[in-house]
Amino acid sequence: MIYLALGTNLGNRFLNLRTAISRLTEFFNSRMTSLVLETAAILPPSAPDNWDRPYLNMIITGNSQLDPFSLLKHIKNLEKQMGRDVNAPPWSPRIIDIDIIDYDSKRIDTEKLSIPHREIRNRDFLQYLLESVEYKISPDQKLDTINYNALNYFTLNPKFVGIVNVTPDSFSDGGKYFDSTNAIGRIKELYDEGASVIELGAQSTRPGYVEIPPSEEIARLDKILERIENMDMIGVDTYFDDVIKYLIKKYDIKWINDVKSQLNIDTIKMIADNNAKLVVMLHGMNISWLKNQTGYLQNLGIKKENILLDPGIGFAKSKRENIEIIKNISQIKDMGHEILFAHSRKTFISSFSNTLTENRDIETIAISDFAAMKKIDYLRVHNVRDHMRFFVAKQQICGQLYNQ
Repeated sequence: MIYLALGTNLGNRFLNLRTAISRLTEFFNSRMTSLVLETAAILPPSAPDNWDRPYLNMIITGNSQLDPFSLLKHIKNLEKQMGRDVNAPPWSPRIIDIDIIDYDSKRIDTEKLSIPHREIRNRDFLQYLLESVEYKISPDQKLDTINYNALNYFTLNPKFVGIVNVTPDSFSDGGKYFDSTNAIGRIKELYDEGASVIELGAQSTRPGYVEIPPSEEIARLDKILERIENMDMIGVDTYFDDVIKYLIKKYDIKWINDVKSQLNIDTIKMIADNNAKLVVMLHGMNISWLKNQTGYLQNLGIKKENILLDPGIGFAKSKRENIEIIKNISQIKDMGHEILFAHSRKTFISSFSNTLTENRDIETIAISDFAAMKKIDYLRVHNVRDHMRFFVAKQQICGQLYNQ
């Protein structure tokens, strides 16, 4: 068995880990992944202040047809392709760092490669992660006590889409983030809590909502987007052509959640040209329509991997139909696209719970658990923090149940 350690503390750290794992499959057959541990950077005394960025660390196990030195060469090429600066000084921040920790219990001690990795005996967080994937640390390397200071615990799957409603009448949070400063604060919270995508919605779609014009929607979004430096994790929930064109041109938005599927052809082609993801929602129960719509979008240039399907929980469905579409989500999953599950705190939950809208997180997490078992790709939720806590505990106890 081969054990690799992955670390990242620059850019979209969760995306960096997922990209590295995906690219490793070209020459490495992954079998198990650990939890993701966030730890403070290890720095020399003279390190600049901007090096002090928390790391995400994890272990993946598997096998490879490559010998240890060939594997190392492929890993270094991958790091370079992902943007790691090979000339950067030691201990400086990096987009990705991949180390071979062990390779079939071999003993190698050269300047280029040391197996087992020399740092096993020095890093308690590394020992914690290794033991979580059943690695047997030798007695001469094992620390007497593990006192690592974890800042956070995460899991890579399922992926969470955090919701920030930039409206005064949100059904779930009562307009809490209509103020741009509050919205920016919430975006930072969701980033820290492990959201993969943070979706802004400036146009209400609550029952009985009053539609605002594109100009007002743009004004609401501008107040927030102009203050965000990194757009890698930002998506927008909108259905107006003018809004989408504006956002792509000005901010290079890569995630559009369109709940109406009435976009003009030139808007769709613009989304395709920008290689952005487009979420397509099912209204009612006509799954055949969804199949036809994905074909239509692909014919206009949107790549299959950039089309996400939303079963449309809460949209043009009765309470019974919402539960039916959830139970039969495999019918949509079998279409071969990524799935976005947007069920958080929605009204259909009142068919089996008397809780108020803002108190429906326990029910939401229970449904998320079912969706994760069905290998749903993205869970769009209001409470990312408690979802992450639940799934971290679940993976720690159940192992690979949610790895995709």
